[in-house]
Formats: sequence, structure tokens, C-alpha cells
Amino acid sequence: MSKIMLVNVTHVEESRVAILEDGVLAAYEIETINRTSIKGNIYNAVVESVHPGLEAAFVHISSDLKGFLPIDEVNFRLLPPRDERGNRGRIGQHLQQGQRLMAQVVREPFAGKPPTVSTYFSLPGRYLVLMPGVDSGGISRKIGDTAQRDRLREIIEELKLPEGFGVIVRTAGIGRTKTELQRDLKYLLRLWEAIQKGSGAGQFPGPVYRERDLVIRTIRDHFTPDISEVWIDSAEMYEKAMEFMKDVMPTRAKSLRLYTGDRPLFNKYNLEEQIETIYKRRVLLPSGGEIVIDGTEALTAIDVNSARTKRKMEAEENATQTNLEAASEIARQFRLRDLGGLMVIDFIDMMAMKNRKNVEKTMRDAMKGDKAKYDITSISKLGLMEIARQRLKGEKMGATYATCVSCDGHGLLKTIEAAALAALRKIQTRSARGGFGRLLVGLPPEVAEWILNSKREEILGLEKRHGIQIVVEATPSLLRHECEFNALAAEAAAEPPAAERDGRPAPAAAPDLPSSETGPARPAPSAPPVQEPASPQPEAPRSEAAGEETTDSAATEGGEEAPRKRRRRRRRRKPRSGAGQDGSAEPQDDAKSKPEPEPKQEPEPAAVPEKVISNELMPAAVGAAEGQRNRSGRNGSRRKRG
Repeated sequence: MSKIMLVNVTHVEESRVAILEDGVLAAYEIETINRTSIKGNIYNAVVESVHPGLEAAFVHISSDLKGFLPIDEVNFRLLPPRDERGNRGRIGQHLQQGQRLMAQVVREPFAGKPPTVSTYFSLPGRYLVLMPGVDSGGISRKIGDTAQRDRLREIIEELKLPEGFGVIVRTAGIGRTKTELQRDLKYLLRLWEAIQKGSGAGQFPGPVYRERDLVIRTIRDHFTPDISEVWIDSAEMYEKAMEFMKDVMPTRAKSLRLYTGDRPLFNKYNLEEQIETIYKRRVLLPSGGEIVIDGTEALTAIDVNSARTKRKMEAEENATQTNLEAASEIARQFRLRDLGGLMVIDFIDMMAMKNRKNVEKTMRDAMKGDKAKYDITSISKLGLMEIARQRLKGEKMGATYATCVSCDGHGLLKTIEAAALAALRKIQTRSARGGFGRLLVGLPPEVAEWILNSKREEILGLEKRHGIQIVVEATPSLLRHECEFNALAAEAAAEPPAAERDGRPAPAAAPDLPSSETGPARPAPSAPPVQEPASPQPEAPRSEAAGEETTDSAATEGGEEAPRKRRRRRRRRKPRSGAGQDGSAEPQDDAKSKPEPEPKQEPEPAAVPEKVISNELMPAAVGAAEGQRNRSGRNGSRRKRG
């Protein structure tokens, strides 16, 4: 079986390492400049709080990062004794707020949870793992050869190991001599001494030791004798890796290769397509079946589906064949995706017990090459298999993909109708609160279009019921389920004049014009006029605004003469009972001088467009249209000029 390692570091923002077995992706690691691994880093920590109920403590490991320290990860030999009995005791007997200690990250932060830290330190080398503060040692349980285990155990006893240290022989130590293991041990002891000095001179909290970068770390942990070549597409990283290999494994340095081709390294080996399958929900099987992987907070559910086949095969045989293919592929996906926690696999039902046992054996054999700790149960009578697996790194999906802001990671969007009705209910709630005269509602274009076309009568009814103006605006930056409200503060015009509240009409007032159209300053009136409700209106044409201003100015400056002039003009216009043209009540001095009030102009339905599309939405699409018609007299009551 051909096995090679490919290293892609041409971009400083991203580093990728892949291992191929006969051209098939077997392992994949990725790190980005904004998402680097902190597992294995050692920090000077300060205890922030101790929680006896949790039997754990939270510690500051840097200025902006906290770690979770459970009592099982506290090495009491490295702490000042606080328990007279000398045993584990409660965490409050050993740790207190503000206490300083050194801690190592043993699990990456995941799903909003802080990283888990420990005071049991482990420093991995090429062949050994050094454990300060632990007297025991051992052999990796992945080394199954009894003769090799016995030979390595004898070598460990002969190593010059200081008191208070333990070592574990890694799988890479198989077949290594005592000299090679002793050289690796000396390197790790020097490293621990440097870490202790750095901790004493460092600040609390703060970093003391950082793990190697992705490339060196992968070569150290995954470079096995069966890997024939290591290709690197960066000259700088090639020199760095060569220096490391000459120092740690000089006999294998010749396996390192520098790639200088024009074609991207991963593309040359057709890896990009295989990498994309890591992020897909469905993975196809050789027989045409598929596995479907869905992750949740509690567990990862994996469903096995069979394919339609035209071959004359019994259902039991077809189910067994699909399950065998699924078992091998699921074990591969565990490593590629670094799935951790609890996994539940729903295999296709098999009636024969021997077929179930065959699938279980295939799964266990496929998991043997996994470096993570795992536990596999038998297939239940319901066809379910449970697997608990240790998560080694952070989730790879998070290094390449971000949660969708539109659906919040659910993969579903609200329909336009559902989003519009939800927005309409919010408009109803805001309108009922009161305290404002104008409500600006920002909605996504498609939602605003649906409301204006289908729920316009409801909007107009809310305006009339609450005496406010509702303006629906299309805001392309909003998501389907979002809406924005801007309630303008209630002005004096947002409340009816006192005379109207008492059932008496209020005297007419001059219309509010923009400052650019007010002209020269006029003498102040003898008595301040009562302001009419000042709801925002669209700008009127210049000629009509000037005519209204002249008439109202005469009414203000001429005292009693003003009503007569205004009355004569309105007689020519054939006034009707009700409010004036501007919507305000006429002043009443006596029965003779009282002008006949004109009726309030109601908007004609024909003047409002029957259909609105999103690219034609105006800022005052609902409330301002009615006010503009009332102010400009466009409902069939345009004044006649003599």
C-alpha cells in the first residue's frame, strides 16, 4: 500500500496537511490564521473561582481566555498540600481564588465551552511522552505485539529517568534502540526545564509554552515508517521541517521532498474533491447506498441507507453488504472530520446474528488505526450501535465554514408569508403602545412587498385606530426574519388640540412649511395660534404653497377681517360642512360669521396603486400618500383660480 504525506502552506492564512493511502484521503488537518490549535499549550494560570458543587474551578490562562479545571485533572503532587489527610479531598481544600499555578490545555474549546486544562503535564516527543509529576510509565496500548511490549518495557527500566517523572512509549518507538529513546528523553527533559524557567519569569496569567505548528506537529505525530514521501510546497517550511527531522529522526530526513510544480499540490493528487466531501451531509458508498451524518449538541446521528438495485439479491444480503461498506466509511469519516463525543449509528436491519457480528468486527477493525480513544458497543436489537470517541482537535467545519446568519445554522428559512405575518403582529404591538406619531418599519424587500400588497387594509386600519402614521420601507440589508422599528417621538401635533378633545373645533392655523419656503419674516400675531397635528407631509408644489401662505397670513394679521376674506373665497369654492381643506376646524366667533365647515377629504381607493413591487417601494408608501392627497387637494377638490 502506497502512503504519502502532502503539506500545503503556500498561503500564510491557511495550512493544510493530508495523508493519502493508495490515492484515497486517509487523514486531513487544517489550521487558519484566525483559528489555531491551543491544545498542548502551557500557561501561567490564576484561579478565578472555585465551585465545590461542580468539583471544578475556572482559571484565567490569558487576559481574554478562561479554562475549566475539573478536580480529576488536578495533580496534587504539584500543589502545596492543604489536606491533612494527604488524599484527594475536595477541590476547595487545594485551590482558592487568586491562587497561581501552571496548567496545560488538554481539550480545545468547543460549542461555546471553554478549553479544559489540567495540571497533569504531558510533553510528546518523537518516541516518548514525558509526564512530570508522575512516577509510573508504560507502553502505548496500540502496540499489541507482546514481544515488542516486553522489549520496550526493559528499555524503559534502563533509561536514566529522574525521580518524579514518567514516560510512555509511543507507537513510533516500535523497533527503536535504547540510544534513540534515551536521546528523545534528554530532549524532553531539557524542554521541561525551559518551561519551568519560563513560568517563573513569566506573568500571570500568560502563555509559557506553545505547541509546534501544524506541519511540524503532524510530522512528529503521524509520520510512520510506511509513509514513503513527504511533499512540501513551501521552501521556507521545507527548511524548517528538514531541520526538525535531522534533529529527531535523521535517518528519515531523505523522505522529505520540495514541490515546485506550477499546478497546486493538492490539485495534482485530486484531493480538493475528496476534501469537500468532509463537509457534506451525505457520503456515497460504493454499492450506491449512502450514509447521512447529522450533528447535534448531544450526539452525532449517522443513518445508513441502502440503494435501489436491479440485481437479484435478497434483502438480507443487500442490507449486510451496505452495512459493511458503511462501517468502513464511517470509521474513515470519524478521522477526517474528527467527530467526538457520542455517535449513534442506525444500521439497516439484519435478521441473522452472524451478519450483525460481521458488521461489528468490520467496525472495530476499521477503528484500530484511530489515534483517539474510543469505545464501541454491540448492535442492539433495534439496529443501533453506539460509539464514544475522543475529540482530538477542534471541529474542522469551523475552520472553513461559518454559521449561516440567515438561518442560524438550521438550514431553513421562514417563508415570506410567515415572516410578513410575524412582522405585522409586531407592528400591531408597537402601534398599541402609543407615545409616538410616526412609526417607520424596515422590512426585507420581499416581505415589505407582500405586506403592502396583501395587508394594506390592516395597516390603514391601525393608522386610523391609533391616530398614527405607519411607513413601511424596504431594507435590503435585513434578513428574512428581521425587522426594524423607529418610533418618532410624539410631537405636539401627535395629540389633538384641547378644543377638539373637549368636543369643540379648534381655530385654523397656518400650515408648517419648510424653512426654505417661509420667505421674509412676518410680524408675530397678537395671540399664538393653536397648532394643528404636525404629521410629516410630502413637500407641496411651490405655487400652491404660496397661495395658502398668503391667505393664512392675511387671516393672522387682519384680525376680524381675516375670517371674512377667507369666507368669501370659500363660498366661491362651494364649501361643505366639516373640516377645512387642511384638515383643521374653522374658528367660530358667532352664528353669522361662522363659515360652513368643509367635509374632511377621504382618500379615493382608485388613487392608491393596486399592486406594489419591491423595487418600486417608496419611503412613505402607506401613511404619507393619504396625507399628500389631503394637503394638495388631489381628490377632486382642486381649488379653482379666478
